[in-house]
Amino acid sequence: MVTNPKPAAAAQGASAASAVTAASADTALKRTLTTKDLIVFGMIFMVPIAPFSILASVAAVSNGMPAIAYLIAMVAMLFTALSFGMMVPLFPSSGSIYVYASHEMSHGIGFVVGWLMILQYLITPAIMLIMAANALHEYIPGVPTWVWCVIFLAVITAIALRGTGATVLVDKLALAAELVVLALFFVFGIIYVCKHPETAHFSGTAFFNPSKFNMSDMMSAVSLCALSYVGFGSIVTLDNQSVQPKKGPRKAMIIIVLILGFLYMSMSFLTMCMDPSGNILVANQNTGFYEVAGLAGKWLGVVCAVANALALGLFTSLSGMTAISSLMNTMAQGDALPKFLARTGKKNGVPVGATLFTAGVSLVLIFVFDFLVGQNEAAKLSNFGALSTYFMLNLVVIWGLGIKGRQYTGRTFWRSVLCPLIGAAVTFYIFVSLGVKVWIVGVIWTVLGIVYYLVWSKGLHHTVDLEQSAS
Repeated sequence: MVTNPKPAAAAQGASAASAVTAASADTALKRTLTTKDLIVFGMIFMVPIAPFSILASVAAVSNGMPAIAYLIAMVAMLFTALSFGMMVPLFPSSGSIYVYASHEMSHGIGFVVGWLMILQYLITPAIMLIMAANALHEYIPGVPTWVWCVIFLAVITAIALRGTGATVLVDKLALAAELVVLALFFVFGIIYVCKHPETAHFSGTAFFNPSKFNMSDMMSAVSLCALSYVGFGSIVTLDNQSVQPKKGPRKAMIIIVLILGFLYMSMSFLTMCMDPSGNILVANQNTGFYEVAGLAGKWLGVVCAVANALALGLFTSLSGMTAISSLMNTMAQGDALPKFLARTGKKNGVPVGATLFTAGVSLVLIFVFDFLVGQNEAAKLSNFGALSTYFMLNLVVIWGLGIKGRQYTGRTFWRSVLCPLIGAAVTFYIFVSLGVKVWIVGVIWTVLGIVYYLVWSKGLHHTVDLEQSAS
C-alpha cells in the first residue's frame, strides 16, 4: 500500500458507510458518529495491517530500515494532526482542508486544495484493490489480478449504494479481525526468531543501521509508506456527521496516528528480524512480506495475505469510495463541481451520483495502474495529493491563526506557528522525495484544476462557495 490516502475509513461498508448511510433523505446528514466510531473509521481506512502490502518495497528502498521510514512519516502526520486539531473546532464541516484554505486564504486556493484532495481520494480505491489482488495472486496465480479487482469493485459499489447503517458493527468486527491477525504475526514471528538464531535474530540494526543509512533513500521510502498514514485526514470529511464535531475528530486523529505508528514500526522491526539479510523481501517487493510471515508457518503467510486482501479489497476500498463520494458531493453542493455529483438517494441520503462516478473512474484506473503504472508509483501519486494538501493545511494554520488570526481564542505561538511550521517542513521534505514522474503527473493535475476553476468560475460564471456547502 502505500496508503491511504484513503484518500477514509470504513465507510459504508466500513465505518464511512455509517457516515454517509446515516445521512438523511435530503442533502443534510445526521450527526450519529461518536469519537470511537471515528477512530474505527480511520483505523479501518488506514488499516492496522496496511504495511503487509508494501513493507517489502519500503524495506528495499530504505536499505533494510522500514521502521525508521514509518517513524519519520508518523512524525510528519502527528504535527499535521495537531494542525487539524487547531482548525476543526473553528470550522466543523465536511469540507476539511479546502474549507480552511477558502476561508483563511481565498476561494481559488481553497478549490485547488480540494482538487488535490480529489486526486488522493479518487485513486485510493483502485490502489487498495490492486494491493488486495496482489495478495491473493500470490496463492492463486491462476486468477489475473484485474479479475479480483473487478470483483471487489462490484461488491463495494453495491454496498456503498445501499447505505446500510449496520455497517458500523461490521467495521468493528473487521477491525478486531485485523488486530487478531496482527497479533498472530507478532506471536509466531517472535517464536520463529527465538527458535532460529542461525538465520534470524533480534538486533538494533533491524531498526537502524548507520552503515547502510542514506537520507535520500530513506525519504524515498518515507514517501512510499506515507499512504499508510494519510487516511487519518479523511475523518474530517465526516465532521458534519460527528456527535462532537469540535472535539471528536481532533481526538480521533491524534489517537489513530500514535497507535498505528507504533504498530507499523513494530511489525517492520519484527519482519527485518525474521529476514535480517532482506533477501526474501527484496526478491518480491509486492508479496515479500507474506513469504517472510510464511517462515513461521506457511499457514501464517496465507492468513496474512487473505486478511489483507479482504481488508483492502472490501473495507478500506469501500471507505475510500465513501470518502471521495462525500467530498465530491460536498464540493458539488458548493457549485464547484457538476451538479450530477450532488445527487443523493431519496431514501438513504447516499451520494449516488458521486459514488457511481467513483466506481467508473476506479474501473479505468485498475487497468492503468495494474498494467502501466505499478503499485508503488500509483501509491506515490496518491501521496502527491495527500502530502500537498497536508502541507497547505500547515500553511493555513500559520497564516490564518499565527499571523492574521487575532480573533481566534486559544492560539499560542507553539500551536499556531511552531508546530505547523515543523509539520510543513517535514511534509514538504517527504513531498519532494516522491520522484520526478509523480511530480510531473501531479503538476499536470494541478494545472488542469486551475484551468477548470477559471473556466468554471470566470468563463461559465459559476459562484463557487465551498464554505457554505460544507457548513
